[in-house]
Amino acid sequence: MTTRPPDFDDLVGDEVEGAERDRLRRVHDLLVAAGPPPEVSSPTAPATNVVPLRPRRRRRALLGLAAALGAAAIFTLGLVVAAGDDPSAERVVAMTGLQGAQASLEIFALDEAGNWPMLVEVDGLAPAADGALFELWLTKDGAPVALCGSFRTDAEGVAVVPMNAPWKIDDFDGWVVVEAGSTRPLLST
Repeated sequence: MTTRPPDFDDLVGDEVEGAERDRLRRVHDLLVAAGPPPEVSSPTAPATNVVPLRPRRRRRALLGLAAALGAAAIFTLGLVVAAGDDPSAERVVAMTGLQGAQASLEIFALDEAGNWPMLVEVDGLAPAADGALFELWLTKDGAPVALCGSFRTDAEGVAVVPMNAPWKIDDFDGWVVVEAGSTRPLLST
């Protein structure tokens, strides 16, 4: 089926004059000379060279799973390395916090000087604002009263820090982690 191309004067009215009309006529003539686009194959024809795309949700889920498995592997490796030749902990204290943050305190036997050596392992505690430190305190009636040490977490919210409690820890009722200069608990027992 052939169709006659539209006449320029049918498309552009008398209101367009001068250089603009000449420019439009040149464009019209070029389009007519180029002719119609090639026919598109029918929708029932099989597609060739089609590469299926993975849905983004599936890719994100796989990346999330890989990140979680990596974090679990690093945490497990830390436990294995920490448990290597070191003495076993006399007590392990679990701490929980906001947005899934957690920590464990492995408290070892009292040393000759009266310190309770411990290993603090934190996971999921985003770095503090302005690079501020986190502090581990012993508490009485839920209030921080005896400082045990300070630390920072990495970009993933992880820290493994040896500390000590130079206090008689049985005189206290719990543990809390706060941002330096604050008493608002971020992690607590």
